[in-house]
Amino acid sequence: MRTDCRHYRVSEPCAPHKQTRVSCDDCRHFDPVAERVLIVKLGALGDVLRTTSCLPPLKARYPHSHVTWITRANAAPLLLRNPSVDRVLSLEANYLEYLLAEDFDLVIAPDADPLSASIATIARAPTKKGFVADGRGGVTPLSDTAAHWWRMGLDDALKQHNRRTYSECLYAICDLPLPVARPYLYVSPEARTHASQWLQAQAPRSAVQICFNTGASGRWREKRWKARHYHSLAQRITTALPGAAIVLVGGPEEHAFNRELLSSGTAFVDGGTDNSLEEFGAILAACAWALTPDSLGYHVACAVGTRAVCLVGPTSPWEIDLFAANRVIYSPFDCIGCYLATCPMPRSCMDELVPETVWASVRDWMPNGEGSPAAVRVAKC
Repeated sequence: MRTDCRHYRVSEPCAPHKQTRVSCDDCRHFDPVAERVLIVKLGALGDVLRTTSCLPPLKARYPHSHVTWITRANAAPLLLRNPSVDRVLSLEANYLEYLLAEDFDLVIAPDADPLSASIATIARAPTKKGFVADGRGGVTPLSDTAAHWWRMGLDDALKQHNRRTYSECLYAICDLPLPVARPYLYVSPEARTHASQWLQAQAPRSAVQICFNTGASGRWREKRWKARHYHSLAQRITTALPGAAIVLVGGPEEHAFNRELLSSGTAFVDGGTDNSLEEFGAILAACAWALTPDSLGYHVACAVGTRAVCLVGPTSPWEIDLFAANRVIYSPFDCIGCYLATCPMPRSCMDELVPETVWASVRDWMPNGEGSPAAVRVAKC
């Protein structure tokens, strides 16, 4: 029995055997595992998804590696059927038993989080990158780049002055070569077809389909763009291109917000606020481009290859990866990237991020627009 084969399933027949009845002795599908890699990433859904950008260079360095990823159960669907991930263990299930019984060659824990660092500490491996526990409830960075990332998480001023993207920092912590690869989200052909057919049925005469994602973090209230701005931009788009269909989506927390927009008189297409992650990805994949705050929606758009405009307020616009096609827009305030949960100013950066600025940035993405899209950060309002 070739127990070092990637197809080995311990107590059940492997996929090649089920398909062709081949045995280990003469199997042409034998795929030996060399290094065993453990990734520990427990953060928000968007952070988990954009961390998948580390997988292409990791697999290029270790082409015969077996990759286990530990995350929270709600993030597990983001990793399913990722060709670079062999096994997903959720924090809420029996991950600890595997961790205590197995050996790894490399552990990557890029979060300065006590739980993530504790898991990395327990894991047996000669090489670890990122963070481990310090034995007193805190974390220990394992490199200068990890230490800098840790300090930025503790100091808003350092965070505000950072000009490296999230993925560039991640690559430095993992000791991986640039350029940054796109994140990856599997969306089945069936889901893509269903989304395209649904959209065609909802807007049969549309010349272009655009997605407005209103989803934003509950941690920073000012991440969400203003309802009046969404309404005004939609009017500008449909006036310039009467055949445009604007699909309005969000998460469960955006149900009331989206209801308000849908009743505003603008002809939005209701994309729902209760989609699965795959359904959400399929809707974004069916659209020509997406407008979204700095949230999961932006990273899903990147992962399915849809161009996106990211509207940024209290978080850092410089940490957003553009992938040579996207745009990040923010107000020219000195306090941008403040990371405050609520804004003390009478008018916030998201108030001042006006539709005229966004429209000027996306006009060339319309079918009758001029110019060619390019990756750019726009601060002018």
